[in-house]
Order: sequence, then C-alpha cells, then structure tokens
Amino acid sequence: MDEKDVKGYTEYQKKVIKNYYDNKDLRLVQKLGELVSNLYVETSEKKKETGWKKIKKMLTDLKVHHGEIEYLTKDKNLSLISKKLDEMF
Repeated sequence: MDEKDVKGYTEYQKKVIKNYYDNKDLRLVQKLGELVSNLYVETSEKKKETGWKKIKKMLTDLKVHHGEIEYLTKDKNLSLISKKLDEMF
C-alpha cells in the first residue's frame, strides 16, 4: 500500500478541501443573492414561504446576529435582504 493511501488524502486533495471550506461564506452569499432574485419574481405563496425559511437558514449559517435576522425577515421585505447582501460583498 502506498504512503499517500495510508494518510487518506493527497496534498492536492487537502488543498481542494481547504479551499472549499475557506470559501464557504462566499458561496452562501452568492446562493442567498440568487434566492433573493428568484423571490422577486416568484408568484407562488408556498414557494415564497419556503424561500424565506431558506433565507433565515442562510443568514444563520453566515453568522448574522439573531436579532438582525429577525429584523431582516419579519416584514419579508426583499430590499432589506438586498441591502444586507451589499454590505456582505
């Protein structure tokens, strides 16, 4: 058995995994932006409600303060979320 097989990951794989987790926040912000864009044109109330739940979860994953999450999502105002996205970028 090869030495790199015993360790589990090659150096290249370790670098890829590290970069994946280093850029997690950027990916979440991008997904949040896409979700907000989709909600602007969504007509189904059920899908809108699901979208707002996802927004809350993403903001939590981005470590936004709980009070701020409540403020941003209580009125379901997409422009507030958009302004927050501008701050994050």
